[in-house]
Amino acid sequence: MQRALTSLGLVLLVLVAVLWLAGSFTALTDWALATQRGLQNQMAQGLRALRAGEPGALAALWGLCFAYGFVHAVGPGHGKFLLGAYGAGVPVPLGRLIGIALVAALMQGVTAIALVYGGVLLFDASREALQLTGEVWLERASLIAIALVGLWLMSRATRRMIRQSVAAPALATGHGHTDACGECGHRHGPNPEEVRSLRGWRDAALLVGAIAIRPCTGALFVLILTWRMGLVWQGVVAVLIMALGTAAVTVAVATAAVLGREGALARLDGMARLRVIMPVIELLAGLLVVVLALNMLKIS
Repeated sequence: MQRALTSLGLVLLVLVAVLWLAGSFTALTDWALATQRGLQNQMAQGLRALRAGEPGALAALWGLCFAYGFVHAVGPGHGKFLLGAYGAGVPVPLGRLIGIALVAALMQGVTAIALVYGGVLLFDASREALQLTGEVWLERASLIAIALVGLWLMSRATRRMIRQSVAAPALATGHGHTDACGECGHRHGPNPEEVRSLRGWRDAALLVGAIAIRPCTGALFVLILTWRMGLVWQGVVAVLIMALGTAAVTVAVATAAVLGREGALARLDGMARLRVIMPVIELLAGLLVVVLALNMLKIS
């Protein structure tokens, strides 16, 4: 079963690459943007129905918000690209990356809530100012942060490659140290499990932070309208449900990336080259993140 899943993930990654090179993502982006505009109109109608007290209006609004979050994540966006590249290039467990994808999506919703209600209550900001902040300045900040994450991945991979090249002669002659020194019996550094644990938490914080900086446009739209209509808690819940719709896509991308990576590396399992190849893959993943972030920053 595991072999079948990893093979499926590898096929999905190859299919995505082929579609991207063929330019099929342009049509997908156009569809997503048009669908988002249609859903925004329906959400505005749903809010008017909710304020009028029509039965079932709240459930219908929340359903539209989930659909908007899903379509928004399918369209142009950087969160899924960052998580996909990270999952493909770094040996992160699938469960951890799924958790990161879910938390990052929810934190995007929290950012939108903090921006709107912080701006309204503390600074008496206008709708135009809130949208400019969320859709322009915070989006650029998020893209810059994502580019920095990519550079950090490249730097870490480069350091690992250098350490491997330096350690190779010592290992070949049998003079390499383990975690505990054979001469004094003391440890001169953290063991591999502690390093992986620390790196895992640090990576998770960086990924979530870089993605969550930029709030969803639809979330700002809903929060501003519900604030004006006096439907505060309904709008807050709607935004969190919208975030779950976004998470449905990012979790799927993260899953495909991890399974694809495991499927590709399974064919190298047991080979001495595997230890050398992983830093190279991480380096390429970081480079891809940097290129995508800078390209989106240029057109934003």
